[in-house]
Amino acid sequence: MKKLITLLSVSFLLGQTPIEKESSFIPGEQYKYDLFVDLIKIGPNLIKLGSATLSIKKIDTINGQQAYHLNFSVKTSKMGDALYKIRDTIDVWVDTESLQLIKQVKKLRERNVRRESTTIITGNTAITDGKEYTIPENVFDPYALIMILKNENIAEKESKKFTILDGGKVREIEIQNIGLKTIRTRAGKFDAYTYKPLYNGKSALKNKGDMQISYGIINNRTVPVKISLKLGNGVIVLKLKKSSNIIDY
Repeated sequence: MKKLITLLSVSFLLGQTPIEKESSFIPGEQYKYDLFVDLIKIGPNLIKLGSATLSIKKIDTINGQQAYHLNFSVKTSKMGDALYKIRDTIDVWVDTESLQLIKQVKKLRERNVRRESTTIITGNTAITDGKEYTIPENVFDPYALIMILKNENIAEKESKKFTILDGGKVREIEIQNIGLKTIRTRAGKFDAYTYKPLYNGKSALKNKGDMQISYGIINNRTVPVKISLKLGNGVIVLKLKKSSNIIDY
């Protein structure tokens, strides 16, 4: 029995189709992360400088569409403020069936730079801060991809393309499964499969706004246990501190 359980777990991590596909978004899920800032490169000698939370709120209705509401917030501590102050809040609504983007609200502060934007999508039309433009089919939100990718089951060394919209800019990215990594966090040690974006076959983490995400298993649920996110002048690394399925709305 132990061998069977191990085989099933490894097969899932390597990108094989699981016996029963879990839901990407479950209202009430919440992940809390320790925040580390690296202004030079991603490396092992990181200093904790804040915290972050990724949570799924209750289902909302946006322009007549049922939508999952994802909230992503990042905040540096007093020590972190002195080095690289961050006060980011991102709210995303995605269609409950297609998981495509419906609405995005970003309120960002990184050092002394403040940026805000609101994007609303209706069909093939998007409006960002009053500017209307046409978008292609099947557009996703880059932050919602944190949850969506855990169910994509991309095989190791294989990749899949997504069209994303972020702050009024549409682009196509390619996500590659680079295999298993050993990830240590306060929530535990994980053999986690890792996804990273590619552009023209090369790593895209050098480009502003890109991510690298590692997924582990907690209580039979796939969980993003580590997230590396490129900012304007550096990289923040989020390592899972705690996960739960209870949120006070």
